[in-house]
Amino acid sequence: MERLIIEEIYMKELNRNRNIRVLLPLDYYENIEKRYPVIYMHDGQNLFDNSLSYSGHSWEVKETLDRMQKDGIIDGFIVVGIDNNQEGFKRLDEYSPWRNEEIDDLLNRGIEKGAGGEGKEYADFIVNTLKPYIDENFRTQKDRENTIVAGSSMGGFISLYIGFKYQDIFSKVGAFSTAAWFKEGELLEFLREQGQIENMKVYLDIGTEETSNDDDPNFKDYYINGTIRIYETLCEFMDKENIKLIIDEGATHSEIHWAKRFPEFINFIK
Repeated sequence: MERLIIEEIYMKELNRNRNIRVLLPLDYYENIEKRYPVIYMHDGQNLFDNSLSYSGHSWEVKETLDRMQKDGIIDGFIVVGIDNNQEGFKRLDEYSPWRNEEIDDLLNRGIEKGAGGEGKEYADFIVNTLKPYIDENFRTQKDRENTIVAGSSMGGFISLYIGFKYQDIFSKVGAFSTAAWFKEGELLEFLREQGQIENMKVYLDIGTEETSNDDDPNFKDYYINGTIRIYETLCEFMDKENIKLIIDEGATHSEIHWAKRFPEFINFIK
């Protein structure tokens, strides 16, 4: 039976439709009483299929989780990949609750009207529409201890926002190569304001050769220093043992490196 299920869902919070990709564990159809923790991930097109991925290389989520389950390292996860909005730069709109009106000065990609500002509605969609749908239609463990959110770049940015805004829903956050530069001040202030209400685990990573603008030699410092400042901010109110920070020497801003580090994330949250 099919283990990767693609469905279209209506996002009433944003008044648009979106594909979701649900990966089921190896033994999902063998033990119909068994329930699984769920990882909600952004940029769903990039997670499972090289031919759909932005870079031509997927996160290899299926291969990694299958291997780890076969080896007895994990007991299985359901992964819900939410496709990004590919219309213009609307991916950026959904992945930040704050608008950045000067983003074109950073990226030089013709984003003249700014970006961001729909992150709250996107977060509400995941919590109020998507999670209830997944819990109703798949054998999930519904409690916060078994509900995780993760993504990379702007997907890491919105994962931190969602995880800390909805600590009653999520207990673990994976923020790969976070694009803190998009609105770093607002993100750090938000994290401090939210603090730690419930016990949480946060995975952070960054490569030393990451950029989103090849013409700006300082961009890799934006990524590295932004991630370090997120880590330092979390250390103000969280136990360090519940935060994992990886600085990956020579790694670039790409799915190939997120795929390589994905097992470390799973080992940290399992």
